[in-house]
Amino acid sequence: MEFTREIYWNVYFGQMVYLLALLALCFMFWGIWKRVRLWRLGHSEIRTDQMPKRIYGLFKEVFTHKKQLRDTYPGLMHLFIFYGFFVSLLATTLIAIQEWSGIHFLKGNFYLWYSLISDSFGILGIIGLSMALWRRLVIRPDRMNSVADDYIALGLLLLIFVQGFVVEGLRIALTELNQKPELAIWSPGGYVLALAFQHIDTQKLLFLHRFNWWFHAITAFIFIGYMGFGKFNHIWYGIMNITFRNLNPSGKLEFVDIEEAMENNPDDIENLGVEKIDQYSWKGLLDLDACTNCGRCQDVCPAYGSGVPLSPKKLIQDMKLHLSKTGDSKFSKKEEKNEGKLFGDEENSAVLEEELWGCRTCGACQEECPVFIEHIPKMVDMRRHLVMMESKTPEYTRQFLKSIEERMHPWVGAQHNREEWYEGMDIKILSKEVNAEYLYWVGCTGSMIDRNIQVTKAMVKILNAAGVDFGILGAEEVCTGDPARRAGGEFTFQICAKKNIETLNEYGVKKIITTCPHCFNTYKNEYPDFNGNYEVIHHTELINELIKNGQLNLKESLSSVTYHDPCYLGRHNNIYSQPRDVLKTITSKEGYIELEQSKSRSLCCGAGGGYAWMDDEPEKRINHTRLEQVKDCGAKTAAVSCPFCMQMFDDALKTVDPEKNIRAMDIAELVAESLEE
Repeated sequence: MEFTREIYWNVYFGQMVYLLALLALCFMFWGIWKRVRLWRLGHSEIRTDQMPKRIYGLFKEVFTHKKQLRDTYPGLMHLFIFYGFFVSLLATTLIAIQEWSGIHFLKGNFYLWYSLISDSFGILGIIGLSMALWRRLVIRPDRMNSVADDYIALGLLLLIFVQGFVVEGLRIALTELNQKPELAIWSPGGYVLALAFQHIDTQKLLFLHRFNWWFHAITAFIFIGYMGFGKFNHIWYGIMNITFRNLNPSGKLEFVDIEEAMENNPDDIENLGVEKIDQYSWKGLLDLDACTNCGRCQDVCPAYGSGVPLSPKKLIQDMKLHLSKTGDSKFSKKEEKNEGKLFGDEENSAVLEEELWGCRTCGACQEECPVFIEHIPKMVDMRRHLVMMESKTPEYTRQFLKSIEERMHPWVGAQHNREEWYEGMDIKILSKEVNAEYLYWVGCTGSMIDRNIQVTKAMVKILNAAGVDFGILGAEEVCTGDPARRAGGEFTFQICAKKNIETLNEYGVKKIITTCPHCFNTYKNEYPDFNGNYEVIHHTELINELIKNGQLNLKESLSSVTYHDPCYLGRHNNIYSQPRDVLKTITSKEGYIELEQSKSRSLCCGAGGGYAWMDDEPEKRINHTRLEQVKDCGAKTAAVSCPFCMQMFDDALKTVDPEKNIRAMDIAELVAESLEE
C-alpha cells in the first residue's frame, strides 16, 4: 500500500482556492504598497551594500531568534508561532506545487514524514499562540498595551491552526482511522480529533468536513489579506528592516557634510537636522513600520526606568502614527496645520521636546530590538534641529556646548587646565617630540577632573612599566566633540574634529590610546568621515595585550571585584572580554563577580548623551540604581573603564554606600596597584 491522500477529497470547486488566494495576495500587496509609498517620502540612503552579509544576518536572526530569545518567555512564544506558521505555510506550498506541476511527490515515506512534521509544528504554533494570549490577558506585563488589532491577529491565526486540525481530523475519521490506521497515526493532531469524531454519522462527517474545509480556506485568505494592514504585517517589514539594518558600529552617527552643503547646497544649511518626518531617510521611515510595539526597548531604557518622560517604544509608535497622518494628508493634497511638525508642545506635536533630551544614547533600546530599529539617530537628528536651527536646549546643554565652543572642553569651572596634571613628570609632548609610537589621548575629563587625573597617572605608570613608547599633546588637545555631537551640536563637533585631525596629522600620529570610551568611539568610528584614520585602542585592550605579552609583572591584589560595562565600549563597540581578562589576572580565584545586568545588557551609568553635566534629578537616579546592583552582588570593588562612569559611581557612592564599603576604581588604577615593584 502506498501512503498518500487525495488533496481535494470531498471538496467541490477546490481549484477556486487559487483565485481566492490571488485576490487575497492582491489585497495584501495593496496594503504593503500604501506603506511603501510613505517610506518613499524620505530621502535616499544606501542600504544595499554588503548584500551577502545582510542576507546571512537575516537568515541567522530569523531562524535562530537570537534576539527574541534574550527574553525567554516571549522569545519561546514567538519562536513557536514563527515555526508553526512557517512550516504550515511550507506544507501548503508543497501541496500547491504538486497540484500545479502534476508531479505527485507527496507519497510513501516522504508523505509520512510530511504529515508528522506538519502536525507537530502546527501543535507548536497553537502552543505559541496560547502563550501569547495568556501573556496579554493574564500576565499583562507593563510594557504591553494591547489593542483590538493584537487580538484579531492572534485570534485569526489560532483559528486557522485549529481549523486545520479539525479538517484533518474529520478526513482521517472518514478515510484512515479504520481503513489505514498505520497512516492515521502519522498525523497526531488530526488523529486525536478523529478519535473524537469517529462515532458521528458518516453523512454528517462529510458535511462537516466540506464546510470546515471552506471555512478554513476562507479564514486563511482573510488572514493573508489582513497581513498587509494589521499586526502581522511586521513579518514583511521586520524582514526588510533586518535586511537593511545598520552594519556600522552602533556608536557611529550619520555623517553630515556641512562644509560641502555650505559650498554647493546653501539651502540645506537652513534646515539642518530633522524637523519634519519626511526629512528622515526611507530606512528611517521603514523603522517605524517594523516596530511591533513589543516594548522590549522600553523595558531596558535607563531613562524610562528612572522616571524620565521617554519611552523609546512610545516614541517610535507616535512617529509611526504621525507618518500615517502627514503622509495621508500629502497624498490627499489636504492642507493641515503644522503638517509634518515632529516636536513641540503636546497639543500639535508627535514628540515632546523633553522626550528628546531624556535619551542617554546608551544603545540599550537598539541592542534589544529584535528588528534592529535605530532609535538613537532619530532623536539626535531632532536634537540637531533644535540646537542648530532653533537654539533650543536645556540649560545644562547650553552651558557645556558654550564651554566647548569657547574653551574647547565641556567643563564649566574646570578644576585644572590640560597641563597641570603632568607637571614634574617625564612625559613626551608631541608638539616637541614627534617620534612616539603611540599618542596617549588623555581627554578633557582625564586632565581636568581630580578623580580622573588619578586614572591618567595610573595609566602613565603602566605604560612606563611596560616600556611603551608614548607621548601626549598636552595643551594642544581639544575636546573630541563627542558630547556636542550627541547633544545635537554638529557644528561644534565638526570644529573640534577638524582641529584635532589637523594637529594629529601634523605630528604624524598613527596609533592612539584612550581611557575614555567616548573618545575611543569618536576617533575609531566617526573621525574617518573627516579623513582622520588612526589605529585606536582602548586602555583596557592595551593593558590586556601587555599582560599577554609578558610586559607587565602583576600580583593578585583583589579579593572581590565586579565590572561595569561602559555603553560606548561594550554595546557600541563590542569590547567585553578584554577588561574582564585583565581583572581576572589580578583577582583571587573566584573573586570576580559578574553583575546580573552585564555585557550587552549592562545598565547605563546615566552620563551619556550629555547627562554628565546635568544637575536635575529624575525620580530615581540611574547611577544610584547601578550602584545598588553592585552592592547587592557583594563585590568590594566596582571596576570601571570610563571617566564618566567613574564620576557617576563616585557621586552615587555618597548616597548608596555612605559606610564606604565599596570603592569605585578604574581598571588602570587596579593594575597600577598590582604592579610588582
